[in-house]
Amino acid sequence: MRDTEQVRRVLDSLTVLLDGNPAAATTVHRKRAVFYNALGFAVERKPLPANPIDQVQWTAPEVADAIDRRVVVGPELARRLIAAVSDTGRRGDHLRVFFACLYFAGLRPSEAIALRVDNCELPETGWGRLVLTGSEPRAGADWTDDGNPREARELKRRGTAATRVVPIPLELVAILREHIAACGIGTQARLFRSESGGPLHETSYYGAWRKARAAMLSVAQQRSPLV
Repeated sequence: MRDTEQVRRVLDSLTVLLDGNPAAATTVHRKRAVFYNALGFAVERKPLPANPIDQVQWTAPEVADAIDRRVVVGPELARRLIAAVSDTGRRGDHLRVFFACLYFAGLRPSEAIALRVDNCELPETGWGRLVLTGSEPRAGADWTDDGNPREARELKRRGTAATRVVPIPLELVAILREHIAACGIGTQARLFRSESGGPLHETSYYGAWRKARAAMLSVAQQRSPLV
């Protein structure tokens, strides 16, 4: 990897997906950081005298700072989409609450998957809050220590013991209280789980959301970047 032309070819390949379409700027920046750190480790272990990326004049695509309003769903449509998840199969009601957390609390899927009952403060009246203590992103079974596809980790861009408190409105408090009363908490106290009691599978909630979109959105909306 001392050949700068080879380094440039690798960097250029980071800008393209496997299907040949351009990768998102955030994806390119993330992959470049991984590549840079890998070469930095080689420098530390001595196979390379210096990081060759520093010798290549290559600029990653700019990451957009502004929010694309075309992808933002309004409150009324969001409620209809979330409600439509209930009709996507026998796990629909369970997944409806999962998506309610993503929308009303602004959680990442990996944060919602890691939620336990102890993370929830759900008063009978007034706003509640979620005290996030971790995340369970999917890494793949080949890349985790215990062979599970998901890995328990700290919150994104936060220290190992850091928490994040999220206020939640009355509507979500009521949804979660009803969910816990109906579904219980399971052996691992997870709010959301697979039928075997483990973490949710992304194929499950991806499929439910696709069905909800198809049921609630027009053909033009389905082709748009909306949600």
